[in-house]
Amino acid sequence: MGLHAAELETLVALRHELHRHPELSGAEAATADRIRAYLAALGPDELLEGLGGHGLAAVYAGAEPGPTVLFRCELDGLPIEERGRPAYRSRVAGCSHMCGHDGHMAIVTALAHLFRRRPPARGRAVLLYQPAEETGAGAAAVLADPQFQALDPDYCFALHNMPGLPLGHVALRAGPVCCASRGMCIDLDGATAHASQPETGTSPAQALAGLLTALPALGG
Repeated sequence: MGLHAAELETLVALRHELHRHPELSGAEAATADRIRAYLAALGPDELLEGLGGHGLAAVYAGAEPGPTVLFRCELDGLPIEERGRPAYRSRVAGCSHMCGHDGHMAIVTALAHLFRRRPPARGRAVLLYQPAEETGAGAAAVLADPQFQALDPDYCFALHNMPGLPLGHVALRAGPVCCASRGMCIDLDGATAHASQPETGTSPAQALAGLLTALPALGG
């Protein structure tokens, strides 16, 4: 069971619209409105709003009891200026969907078309649109939300687009994949001096140079 041509066209249009209007983490109100309006036409049994902020969840229920299976995508864009020139280029200065969340939303929304035609035989399918994924705040907020806790999913799936894979292929591996990164801030404190007496100051330049050569080893 695949998508009809007309459904695919509307999903492409949705993805382009989302790409043109990205929103930063925690501020995805208009993005959530666009997704809500699209999903409402696809007849979910429940459409939960305000999950962990601007998050949404569409629930499709089966006729028989069974497991709850959740598919997750993300609402937010990145604080990056889009330098490419596609016809659907971001119209928001300093913000773009450079991590592909517009595509992830379109992919998960495609499942809504399929579940509308053929609901799960047992259990429930949940389509989750998570806010604030890029900052890490959204996952914790969604998990703490009573609406999400009531869903109590048995299985959760997410994906990330990977340019370079052949069309129609999915890459899997055992163990962790697409893990989150951790960042750190390093403050180097120097001491100012007059340009005529640089020897009375302390420059952090040498320490910075040492860090530039030493930090890559942390990833080894």
